[in-house]
Amino acid sequence: MLTLENDKRVKGELETVWEILTDIKCFADAGPDIIRVEILSGEGLGMIRRVHHRISGSWEEECIEWEPQSHFTMQVRGDNYLLPVTYLRRTTSMVQKQKNVVIAIRYEYTPKYGPFGFFLNKHQIIPILNLFSTQLVDNLAKIIQQRNLDISISAATILKSKSTEIHTIVPETLISEACKILTENRIGSLIVLDPEGKIAGILSERDIVNGISTTGQPILNKTVKEFMTCNVIISHPEDTLATLMAIMSSKRIRHLPVVDDNDYLAGVISIGDIVNARMSELEQESAAMHQYIEGRKWREVAMQIGRASASEEFS
Repeated sequence: MLTLENDKRVKGELETVWEILTDIKCFADAGPDIIRVEILSGEGLGMIRRVHHRISGSWEEECIEWEPQSHFTMQVRGDNYLLPVTYLRRTTSMVQKQKNVVIAIRYEYTPKYGPFGFFLNKHQIIPILNLFSTQLVDNLAKIIQQRNLDISISAATILKSKSTEIHTIVPETLISEACKILTENRIGSLIVLDPEGKIAGILSERDIVNGISTTGQPILNKTVKEFMTCNVIISHPEDTLATLMAIMSSKRIRHLPVVDDNDYLAGVISIGDIVNARMSELEQESAAMHQYIEGRKWREVAMQIGRASASEEFS
């Protein structure tokens, strides 16, 4: 029996990595030229699934080892695998190393055709398996990286990238004074705090415009509490970028206060902050996609070289 192994270190937690590596959709997305994966029966140990490949049709795999957050092994069933082997199994393992997880993919296999199988192993099986496993582990690492990115961009991280100054007022503040603060600081809203320092309301440019439409110029001598929005929609430091975007979109608001576990104001996130965070996320997604495309080109060239080399020696 012959073996081949590739590994990669990725930043993340073991629980998240296990969830991704055992997800058939993630395997289909990460596996080179894999179209889809379907579960035929069972789950975990004893599970049987069918893998559909763009070039080589499909084959069945059975899970013969399953140790959560440690490793699992899939063994090919039947004779339809994309390579000339009589036996093949793939073990995917993971080990936490401080803040990183080391992912390893190990193949154990037996070539077909007796002595001629060693020729096939050198010129076909090893090159293709090596390319497949390298691309598989690299693409899985990119999926994990993206998942980490989705989690890592939160209300807390957005606030850390901003100025720590928070502009607040009290309910008795005059509208004229509130307008002055908004203008001088070039901001779109002010948080209104009660005597205990907790949120009593929010005064936005929209609230002032609505007040002018009903009250006119006398609004300037009235207090904030008459025009502020009292039912304030809030968020929390652990809320992800996706959650923040969903809140702002569904509630049609442009400013979102963030409160701590004691309901005290931690900061305010604006629609501009969300746009900047999303642009940063898109740039990283674009870089990951570029790496994937370059890796795919490299794989195709290497496979062509491997076929040419095998053809020359066989002839």
